[in-house]
Amino acid sequence: MAFVLKEPEYLMLLYNFAIVNFLLFCYINVIINELIICMIIDSHIHLSTYDNNAGSLQEVLELFLREMQKNNVSAAIIIPDNIENSESIADLEKATELIEGKKNLFLLGSPQIIQRDSSELEKYQKLLVEDKIKGLKFFPGHDPYYPTDDRCLPYYELCQKLDVPVLFHTGENSRDSDCAKWNDPKYIVEVAKKYPVLKVIITHYYWPKVEYCYEITKNIPNIYFELAGLADSEVVEKSGGIEIIRKILKKTIADRPDKVLLGTDWPMCKIEDHIALVKSLKLGERDENKVLSENSIKIYKLSIII
Repeated sequence: MAFVLKEPEYLMLLYNFAIVNFLLFCYINVIINELIICMIIDSHIHLSTYDNNAGSLQEVLELFLREMQKNNVSAAIIIPDNIENSESIADLEKATELIEGKKNLFLLGSPQIIQRDSSELEKYQKLLVEDKIKGLKFFPGHDPYYPTDDRCLPYYELCQKLDVPVLFHTGENSRDSDCAKWNDPKYIVEVAKKYPVLKVIITHYYWPKVEYCYEITKNIPNIYFELAGLADSEVVEKSGGIEIIRKILKKTIADRPDKVLLGTDWPMCKIEDHIALVKSLKLGERDENKVLSENSIKIYKLSIII
């Protein structure tokens, strides 16, 4: 004998089925959001045989992958050096080769302003359009040019057009204070004002003059900050101590909670120290998660594989 549902019973079954599927969909989304919230993304690392930490750049990558696992880092942005064919630090070509097939590892480009002016513009446009790099890093101070140098301007125009960020090295280099004259944030403010839609990220907070950096940039809405190096002992000491660092970071995050990103400058600096620095700020869960991962995902448009 065939079992036949009456129409009200059939409709109720469909209704219950729809409710169960909706609740399942909501549950899955909650789980995914929780995973994203718990993420840590390191937005600033290099593949470098710093301090003889490894015998080759391939070994450096393997070491970094272990560091990611140890520190629960879900993704990272690798900044290639603009010195080509070095055996001690990966340039863009070498970094691209090393991370092939590795999930959640991303790259920036690093134009050679001194050696090649703006001649690499077409190369970087292609890489950006093809999503092979997530932005451009400039090294004033490592190299003798100012952020306002005319040779940089076509790159800024390109990045503004494509809505991708530019990242500026700032502050002193270890054992070299004079280099900071090239990357004074007053020049970066000029860039940000000239290109008001461009996402302009300052890394290293112009150490040791972190308070000056805060004051001169605080009213510029398209300036962002990335924290690489700020937990390093030399940076902390020369900047006036850890409480000065914490004070500046708390003020910056209060002003612009969507515009501060975790970065570490590994292997020169320790990943765990930078994570601990962020957690020591006692920001509250929402802002802490923004700094540790959410802001990086949004600013660099990262597609993370969970």
